[in-house]
Amino acid sequence: MVSLTRGKVEITDLSKNGTWVNDVRMAPGSSQRLVNGDRISLGGVAIYLCHPQGTAAATDTWSEQTAIQPASVFVTSLVADVRGFTTFSQQADSAVVHAFITDLFARFTQIVSQHHGTLKDYVGDAVFAFWEHPLGGGAEYARSACQAAIDQMRSVPEIHRQLARRGLTMARPRIGWGLTSGLITLSHFGSRASDLALVGDCVNLAFRLSTMANKTIPTPILLCSQTAAMVSDQLRLVDMGCQPIRGRTGQEQLFGIQLD
Repeated sequence: MVSLTRGKVEITDLSKNGTWVNDVRMAPGSSQRLVNGDRISLGGVAIYLCHPQGTAAATDTWSEQTAIQPASVFVTSLVADVRGFTTFSQQADSAVVHAFITDLFARFTQIVSQHHGTLKDYVGDAVFAFWEHPLGGGAEYARSACQAAIDQMRSVPEIHRQLARRGLTMARPRIGWGLTSGLITLSHFGSRASDLALVGDCVNLAFRLSTMANKTIPTPILLCSQTAAMVSDQLRLVDMGCQPIRGRTGQEQLFGIQLD
């Protein structure tokens, strides 16, 4: 749905197959401001917004709904998981817990957007985002996901300091990141646009890796071998060896990102 209110244009994703703004998929059910020249893609149609400054204030809406069509796509998934959140929630004042999660989710979501990713979900104390690879492309999207994880990690100390300045006392949070790449099925469970589902082994693996990073494996950001292969020419990686993954047979070769 596109709305024009008081001279401002905003789009809300109510589609079943997704909406892209400037080639970045919107999170299902989310809204964002549009500016003159933005490219909107949905249902195989591309629309360019022409909205010069000074357009008269008006209120009008347009909406579309597409059919549910499961699609096989290649994505890089990012999951950021807070270490010890259950214990923290039990011991800390609820106002501190709320402030921390609110600030953390807001900053992490902003970073995903800055790196042209799609925020899929907040799952308990975890943030789940993904980068959809177009046909014939890939490495640059995996690198964007990795850089988003690095920037998220570097933002945590400042979030902690901001809470302290507001008089909210807590130990410095520890967070683990898992990044994986592979084919998934993009579809819906349920009837709402927000019920977008990413189904695939690589997504499950991203969640597993996020629980191992900064915990059983001493590195904050863990990559699967497929993601590592796409970013090794741009990032310094550390081979963490073949590791067993809880709930999975066999082992996975994992990599960490070497940071300055």
